[in-house]
Amino acid sequence: DSWVLDNIDRIRHIPGWIVQGRYDVVTPMQTAWDLHRAWPEAKFRMVKKAGHSSSDPGILEGLVAAADEALALLAK
Repeated sequence: DSWVLDNIDRIRHIPGWIVQGRYDVVTPMQTAWDLHRAWPEAKFRMVKKAGHSSSDPGILEGLVAAADEALALLAK
């Protein structure tokens, strides 16, 4: 269960985004917060009015914004 946290140094150099719904009961907020604390280089976005589903408008917006930022990095 903690493989990513235990091996965070293996991915630390990769740009990352964490998009977490406040009301997500599948992967609770503490899980995302622990990941962000271990990987502060990753951008963290908490979506206040969202759960877990990628079809939730707030989560979808956060994922699209993250993808846009990743594309912008690749274009440099």
